[in-house]
Amino acid sequence: MENNTMNATVNADAMNNTTTEKENAMENMNNTATANTAKENKMERRVLEKATISWTAKNISNMVKNGKISFNNIVQRSYVWERSRKTGLIESMILGYPVPVVFAKRGTEVDPETGKEKKKVYDVLDGKQRLSTIKGFLNDEFALSALAPVVYHDEETDEDITVDISEKKFSELPEALQDQISNVGFTCIYFDNLTVAEEREMFKRLNAGKPLSSKAKTLASCKDIENILDIANNDLFNTMLTDKAKDNKNQVTIVMKAWAMLNADIASLSFKAKDFNSMVEETEITDSQRERLDAVFNLAASVHADLVDFDEKKVAKKLYTETNLVSLVPVFAKALDEGNEEYMTDFICEFYGTGNKDVSVNPDYNAAMNGSADNAKIIARHEALMKAYEDFFAEDEADEEEETEEEE
Repeated sequence: MENNTMNATVNADAMNNTTTEKENAMENMNNTATANTAKENKMERRVLEKATISWTAKNISNMVKNGKISFNNIVQRSYVWERSRKTGLIESMILGYPVPVVFAKRGTEVDPETGKEKKKVYDVLDGKQRLSTIKGFLNDEFALSALAPVVYHDEETDEDITVDISEKKFSELPEALQDQISNVGFTCIYFDNLTVAEEREMFKRLNAGKPLSSKAKTLASCKDIENILDIANNDLFNTMLTDKAKDNKNQVTIVMKAWAMLNADIASLSFKAKDFNSMVEETEITDSQRERLDAVFNLAASVHADLVDFDEKKVAKKLYTETNLVSLVPVFAKALDEGNEEYMTDFICEFYGTGNKDVSVNPDYNAAMNGSADNAKIIARHEALMKAYEDFFAEDEADEEEETEEEE
């Protein structure tokens, strides 16, 4: 059917509610600079290679589905909009209010077998929630929340038509509104050949003056974020974390806490945000430290698999609780050093396998679970685990000696 021209009237409150938060992103990027050190201010900066492209909502939906639009860059925030915010965007598109510019880094996907270029891919730097919402709505993945009816002029009948769009999915709307939404235009400013440093600087400038989570700021400033995320590709995290948790970069926190348990001075170690975030930003993990982390994570994953096989699912769940896993890192490392890997499943069962609601059989460890980021609590858990480990393997050695004497 031919596209219909929509003329909608809405009160001031509706306009305020449906205006998305990025309308001034370009102005912020051009006029607001992030705080730099004196040294950085003196460094030469290259002029970025950028261009503009226009997409319709239908284009966006298809490009997301076929991988031409991706959301894989490191600094992109993973926060998922609730239905009311998704509804606000779709309503704005129906009523004809402007939607903000999208920013992306353009790259080329290469066929790993032939080495030939397959397609251009736009990796979104700013606009993930908007584009994901559009793709989701056009594919009937959610319905709109409660909204006032909309009035549009149908050119074919030369009549004003009132439509109730509350609780409607895309396919349930009149064809005229489907066409209106599908043909809404979006402007994308894309950049070619961005370096990692430029990508992070872009993130900071685009979000200047806007509230960012502590984690988002830390990830944008982290020196070794690519290496940390690569370490977090360990199979342990595929079992331990949900896709949403991984998208939120929770694995970065676990990797860095594990690194700290092996390499930092536990006497002063703190996982409180003000202390931990600065450590994440400044730390660069060496090859030898990475190998040790990989070995610890592999052992933890093996123990978890054994616990599941032995139908010790409650203990397996405790093992993959962040505080427990991080606290166990030095114990797993010690087991690897001493050749005790094969006995660690039994140790974990004995320490955490209680029949009540307590975390473990050790009251000192249990008392240190509240306020778990405090230095004193980190030390208390560490000492409780290390003593339990020593006692467990001392008993094993005594049992072995007793068996040897009986045989003789």
